[in-house]
Amino acid sequence: MPDKPSKWISSLREEIRQECGEGWMVRGIGKGLVQKVLLTVRFDNNNRTSIILGPKAKSDPDFVPWVGTSSGWILQISKDISLIMKSEGKGLAEAYELVKTRKEFELNSAFDWEQLARKFKSHKTSHSKQGTRVWNRNYRTPIARTLLIITGEPSISTGYTVLKTLVKRHGGEPGSASRRFRILYASEFLRFAFKNGANRSWLPPEDLSVFIGKKITTNQIKKNQNETNSPKESKLG
Repeated sequence: MPDKPSKWISSLREEIRQECGEGWMVRGIGKGLVQKVLLTVRFDNNNRTSIILGPKAKSDPDFVPWVGTSSGWILQISKDISLIMKSEGKGLAEAYELVKTRKEFELNSAFDWEQLARKFKSHKTSHSKQGTRVWNRNYRTPIARTLLIITGEPSISTGYTVLKTLVKRHGGEPGSASRRFRILYASEFLRFAFKNGANRSWLPPEDLSVFIGKKITTNQIKKNQNETNSPKESKLG
């Protein structure tokens, strides 16, 4: 019996079917743990056509692997391709080339992070009556600080360095709730940026524990103090 797909895969496939059509499907292909993303479209006559999404070489810094953090980008690129196929009557491969050309043009222009931040705010506040209150309470300050780091530091060009700088500037006790949420909200914004056209390098690492840190308990503090205060054993000659 085949393994049941991960929750993010099932969710992604359902969203693509809803947005693009029943004949649209994505899956990972290739050897090893890091797989490429294959998009397949089945037409009404049961003919199929497929393309690889993103660079084909895994060594390419913009390579898009078949992992949960890529799901937003995969959904968005599929919607863009579907729109061109329907509105301009293009085939799958030709529509994808047009999407890539247009996105490349946008990337060659200065990426508008402030506009993206406004779009992210609209995305977070438009889904519930409490959206604005939640934004002001939780997201506003971390996103403003993240935006300041990205736009004010030309040397910073990756999600990793953004989060590292965020911790360095605004700290918080390792493992504390304030530090954890600060990193989580900033990471959410960076994933949103990738979904909306930013280079893959801006994605945060999957494991955020290195930025959040670990809370030191009272017992650990006492243990460290005891180890510091205890006399060292003398070596026998």
